Amino acid sequence: MGLVYNPIHKQERIIMKNTYGRNTDVNTTAEQFKLITDKKDEPDYKAVSKFVGGMVECVTFPNGDLLLLNEEGKLMGLPLNPEATALWRTHFTKETHAFGYDDFVVGPAILIRAKALDTWAN
Repeated sequence: MGLVYNPIHKQERIIMKNTYGRNTDVNTTAEQFKLITDKKDEPDYKAVSKFVGGMVECVTFPNGDLLLLNEEGKLMGLPLNPEATALWRTHFTKETHAFGYDDFVVGPAILIRAKALDTWAN
């Protein structure tokens, strides 16, 4: 079921079967990355889950920023997210981390800047 990342400019959604056989609605457009810089724009869990297309995984970067992504994205064969992957590799480098520095992010992702964290910080 692998998908190739091919950025397009119109909104498009597809239905995929996740690992439990349930259909999952997933963003597959260039609208795969959102940046939250203000507390008033911080989404709730339900909105994040809908955006990433499933269960939400939280990764805290060393600078305090929070990356939210689909916990099963790799199992579902979601496409590479180049923006989120670049951020990942900027924060987790070979010099600072024994493993995970060469990992990548797939599927839609949201980055909440540390100064914009409110409910997700609790």
